[in-house]
Amino acid sequence: MPEDKEATDDQKDPFALNISWCFGFNKEVGVMNISPNSSKKLILYAAGHTGIIYDFINNTQTLLQGHTSNITCIAASGNKRWVALGDNGPDNMISIWDTTSGTPIRNIFDVGGVMSLAISNDARYVAMISSLNNEFIIWDWTSENDEPLFRKELDANPQSFLTFNPENSSELASNSLHEVIFYHFDDKNLTVHIPDLPEKDFNKPIGNFSQTAFKPGSTEALAGSKDGSVTVFDNDGLAENGAYKRVLKLVKLIDDPITVVTNFEDLVAVGSKDGAVRFYDSQLRVKNWYGTFDSGCVDSISFACNDKNSSESDEGLKAIPAESTLNAEPFVVTDFTISTDESIICHVPAKTNQVKKLLQEHDDAVKAIDTHPVSNYIAVGSYCGLLKIWDYIEKAEVNSRAFGLGNEITAISYDKVGEFLAVGFYDGTILILDSTTLETIHGGEFSHAKALITQLAFSHDSIFLAATDLDDTTTLIKRTNDSEHEWSYIGRNKAHYKSIVNIIFGIALDSNVPRLLTLGMDRNLVEYDILNSTEDNLIVMSTDKIEQSATPVSCAWYPPINKEHFLLVANSEYKYKLLNATTKRCRKTLLGPTHGSHIQKIVNLAYPEDKHYIAFITEDKIGMTTLALDGNPHNTTALLAHCDGASNIVACPHSRFLFTVGGKVCRMWEVNPDVLHATAALGGSGLEPFYQLLEGGKEGPLAKEMEEYFYYSQMRSQSVATTQHRKVGQYVALEEVPNIMRALGFYPTELQVQDMINEVKFSQYVDTGKTVSEIDLETLIKLYCNHRPVFGLPLFKVYDAFSTLAGADGDGQIDRGLLLSLLQNKGEHISEPELAEYLASLLELYGSARTKKTRWQ
Repeated sequence: MPEDKEATDDQKDPFALNISWCFGFNKEVGVMNISPNSSKKLILYAAGHTGIIYDFINNTQTLLQGHTSNITCIAASGNKRWVALGDNGPDNMISIWDTTSGTPIRNIFDVGGVMSLAISNDARYVAMISSLNNEFIIWDWTSENDEPLFRKELDANPQSFLTFNPENSSELASNSLHEVIFYHFDDKNLTVHIPDLPEKDFNKPIGNFSQTAFKPGSTEALAGSKDGSVTVFDNDGLAENGAYKRVLKLVKLIDDPITVVTNFEDLVAVGSKDGAVRFYDSQLRVKNWYGTFDSGCVDSISFACNDKNSSESDEGLKAIPAESTLNAEPFVVTDFTISTDESIICHVPAKTNQVKKLLQEHDDAVKAIDTHPVSNYIAVGSYCGLLKIWDYIEKAEVNSRAFGLGNEITAISYDKVGEFLAVGFYDGTILILDSTTLETIHGGEFSHAKALITQLAFSHDSIFLAATDLDDTTTLIKRTNDSEHEWSYIGRNKAHYKSIVNIIFGIALDSNVPRLLTLGMDRNLVEYDILNSTEDNLIVMSTDKIEQSATPVSCAWYPPINKEHFLLVANSEYKYKLLNATTKRCRKTLLGPTHGSHIQKIVNLAYPEDKHYIAFITEDKIGMTTLALDGNPHNTTALLAHCDGASNIVACPHSRFLFTVGGKVCRMWEVNPDVLHATAALGGSGLEPFYQLLEGGKEGPLAKEMEEYFYYSQMRSQSVATTQHRKVGQYVALEEVPNIMRALGFYPTELQVQDMINEVKFSQYVDTGKTVSEIDLETLIKLYCNHRPVFGLPLFKVYDAFSTLAGADGDGQIDRGLLLSLLQNKGEHISEPELAEYLASLLELYGSARTKKTRWQ
């Protein structure tokens, strides 16, 4: 079957970036055991907006992708073949999957957000409660009709739980904290009934419901409560159908709150806050319990499919644990899985009492990740104080250390040889750990910072460790004794007055001396003199303002694909800037990715054969761009990474994999550069991609207008009124570039004008030693596409600018004299003759302002 194998390979890597593995899961959603028989061991859970079918015997994941918001509900049919996933985001939907092949079978869109979801035991019906208007909706998804069978807006509290009667697919039940609702439908009608809760009859409060289940082999239903009791409902004596139920009795089962109620064949399974799972018979008498999980409050219980083909011999039954009854008969259930509020998934085999922890993941937001520079390890730290080391090739946990609640991990970094692992905490503490044992080394604790550690970085020689914190301060630590692994504090410096977005070490040109730079939202790039800094005195070597209006958001060293060394900076206006590594002057401005939001962080990817790429994250996406940068949008790809926000990205040393974190999930991405090159080729070559950026394309009015202005500039340089023979060539003088840009509706500042001219003027200087004084049409088009504002100049920004000038206490108006004074003395100063000329043009006072001396009062 080689053809099938090839097709599978093609489907595996359809994009330049493909999810390879997910670490972590949505603990609020719970876990479902979807093992179809005794030979397959599968569980289903949600990791962000992706469903995961995890084969915990073979340690493989099948990824169920397609949702664009966090999955809020999962459900499975009785035979475990069909599963449904639902989300609660803007583009919400229900997706139904075949677990045997991992393929989507049907999608139901715009359902109003899924608050609770259920699929019938026979897999014919899918039902949900909408979070938008608390509406009950049910579909026969196996039919070709897209319309639901019934929908009913509920006059009740939001229903957090929904379930089918496993013995009757026409009956359902749902509950909120304060009521239980029963449903019955047939071919024509839907019945919805909310039973009264007669608290006076029972002389105690009824409510605080968690989950509801139908009792096997009867018409009764059970609703678990937070007081440890179950409310038993049964059909009313005069009921037309099973929806008309009333409260029959209250039964106190345990002292702890009941969190889960479900059933298996003739047994009722109850999970509780104390972490135990108890089994009851039809009379609610205890049959067995498991109280040894020690994993937190039980959030879900799910049983594997009962394999009817397998039967136990007499010897096999003797090996099965006994019931917790006087008869002590074998307690026969299938394998089952539980999940807890501590983000732990446990598996209980039917034939033993040995509880196995399948997963123990992060219980709070994950912000800190880094990859080992030598081994196939990734370190992941979270706000719950858990640090885990994974072998990302074997998908196996290598080591972990729990620092405990109150020790939120906010940043981690390996040194360049993988000997140390630095960990930063919410309270400003920095620990230097042995990367193998995760024990704190001697003298490896530093508490000089008093605010959250945002970033950590080691120098290339592993001698220096630098950290930034939420107080906009940089801290430097130095290794002082290699044999004893001792580190000492050097100093701190608050060189920025706004948040620091990047801390980066480099190497000085023609030497092995480390450089330390920080980039802040104050638009300053600061370099420190780390060699001459002494204790309590971190010296600033230079401070350079690198932006005028945009805010820098990330930086990285540009790969050595040019003779000139660059620092790559991404800003909030969707631009890349290449700064000379020594002078820190802008050498080139390029159009960056425009995928929803601006870049949050960039990292380098280095491949053999001199192939270089950069990877990045935006607010919720991951992307990749081919180098060298030229502004061609087809050289970039991006796709959804974390719908609740991507907070960090790192690359493994060989650049084969990328890792991103968002929420409580870490995603591993396999990089496939060939797809990116193929996509770029489809976008065209030469000027074709840049013409596509112009309104109307190559044959549109803007392109024609640009060409006309280009040739008109040649006439201007030869004097418009001349009668001599004109020479029309392929170039115009660089001095004409600002005029052409303004004629096209792009009004650059004087700094932007200087950057554009210098970009062209010195474009060949490193190679030839000569400057350029002219520009051709092709370069002009690229210059325009790369430098102009991505979204133009919206009118609200003009209003905001005048509001700022008028002041917060003003009425939206500004005094004439004050406006003229600000224009001449603040920002890029406008001289009085220039101001007179500009106002004369705006007010159509042609001639007078140019010929007379104007005095402004």
